[in-house]
Amino acid sequence: MEIVIEILKNTSLWEILFLFGLIYLFSNRSFRERITKIKFGDFELELMELKKEIQEGKEKIVELEAEVENDRRLFEDILESFDPGAPVSELAAARRVIKSEAQNISEVDSLRKFLRMDAKPEELYVAAVSIRERRPVSLLPDLIGFLDELSNDRELGGFRLNTIWTLTSAVHLTLISTIRDGVGPKLNLVTLTQAKKMLSKLEKHTKVQSDRPDNPMKGIRGPVKHALNWVNTGIKDAA
Repeated sequence: MEIVIEILKNTSLWEILFLFGLIYLFSNRSFRERITKIKFGDFELELMELKKEIQEGKEKIVELEAEVENDRRLFEDILESFDPGAPVSELAAARRVIKSEAQNISEVDSLRKFLRMDAKPEELYVAAVSIRERRPVSLLPDLIGFLDELSNDRELGGFRLNTIWTLTSAVHLTLISTIRDGVGPKLNLVTLTQAKKMLSKLEKHTKVQSDRPDNPMKGIRGPVKHALNWVNTGIKDAA
């Protein structure tokens, strides 16, 4: 109260009246909607510009929501278009469609939710092909962690070896993107070490060892070996 009295003592009557007038005007909604700019000394309020920025922000949110919904519908359409249990030769057409549509996915991070042990076979296959096609470095830690979890499972989660090959190949190609081509974000030594540990463990897995015994490099051991070479390069560069 004493502070208020002191302020009033040092404030002229017209300044007080002007202040109350401003408070009254701004409490009037119709006035706020009509006003575009107020100047008070060197202080300037650009109300219309602020309104414009707020409106543009709202429109951007609506646009992003529409993109997410479009991605969701696109993913669902792809899942319904093929049989994940069909022979590998019959998956070629579906794989071409997935690779093509993967280029239209606006938010690749949305694929992260399908890197889980309880994913449906078709969900994981679409995610694997899409990640291999787009090679998002931001998803590499999640991909490494998921493959590490799979390598701990005797049956590799029950997923087809073709899907595991695609996931491992995605690791290999994404490592090339970030280590050779400099695509960010840059991997730290911890992630690279985890990748090396995972790949070494996956390579020794019984089901991986039995994949293409006639030509191991055509099986999962092929991308595992290539990925390990790039991991070692990355670790050497980071040291």
